[in-house]
Amino acid sequence: MYTTVTENKMHLHYEQRTIRTCQRFVICICILVATIFFLYFLFQYQRVNSLWTPVHVWYTPEQRIKRPTYVNHDHGFCGPCPTHKLSSDAWRLIDLVQRLAPRNPFLINIGAASNYGGRYDPTYPVLTSTNSTFGALLIDPNPNPSLFSGYPNRTNIRITHDYVWTETIIPNIFERYNISKQFTILKVDIDSYECSVLESILQAGYRPQLIHTEFNPVFPPPVIFKPIYNPKVKNDWKPELWASNSPFYGCSLTALSQLLLSFDYILVEVDFWDVIYIERELVRSLGIQIPVNDQAAYEYGFLGHSCFPYCRENVKLYNNQIESAIRSTINQSNFTNYMKTILDSYAPISIKTKSKHPYEITV
Repeated sequence: MYTTVTENKMHLHYEQRTIRTCQRFVICICILVATIFFLYFLFQYQRVNSLWTPVHVWYTPEQRIKRPTYVNHDHGFCGPCPTHKLSSDAWRLIDLVQRLAPRNPFLINIGAASNYGGRYDPTYPVLTSTNSTFGALLIDPNPNPSLFSGYPNRTNIRITHDYVWTETIIPNIFERYNISKQFTILKVDIDSYECSVLESILQAGYRPQLIHTEFNPVFPPPVIFKPIYNPKVKNDWKPELWASNSPFYGCSLTALSQLLLSFDYILVEVDFWDVIYIERELVRSLGIQIPVNDQAAYEYGFLGHSCFPYCRENVKLYNNQIESAIRSTINQSNFTNYMKTILDSYAPISIKTKSKHPYEITV
């Protein structure tokens, strides 16, 4: 009898101790889970603030930091723009590189052929004014040596005459030439599928600190316009997308900004049809001033450019019919359908399939 009571007490004591142990374990688990959730939401809060709170923004041209002017000869090709109007106060790549402190001093220039042996190319000063450790891969299908003769002749600068397509850019260029995932500058100037090529590169995990490319200014913010790449047709279009009479030669500023923002790149500069994007964290850490939005950048950098009044006859920069159509329907529900009735008349035709070039147009 006594033994049974003692055993029951011991059993009860054991059960109570087990319960207390389980309770402590559950409490510890709850504390651990609560701590993890707290740290997660704290990180997300800081990340959101980091992503959406720019350090230094300009809203009006008067607030924009003035920089030394220089002559950008590349913009002289737009039309009869006099030399004294070619001055620009936009960021030069060489000035930005000096602030970035490159982690891997290397650039990729897609569309490197240029008049005067490349001297008008925006990457040229980077390769000639920095030390010789700055390497480059210069890509252009044009084999004319006079278009590359100005670039420095050194072992860490290579020239390849390849066509660049969305589906082959990674295996044929980046993997073949063993390009590092991290490098300094990616410049893309192909007058056609900049958005598609950039998306392929970034989706593959490559992260340049800075992206220099071109946009189609015929479609102002907030219009999203993109020619849709078809790997079965490629450049089999008449007229070619890059032809002087085609408004299809690239994606709009808003389309480009939306794409690059999804990979954490922020618009820093619009200089006529040229644009510069930089990794968001670098913009914050270096305190680089940025425009408040695409519209402000477009109005200052494109519409306000000193060459614009002389280049309005260039249909790659301005199209009165398209502008009027956008203005009249921008706030209407039928915007996309109406714009297609206008743009279909400009769409290049495939020589092989006789079909019109596909595109996206929306707001």
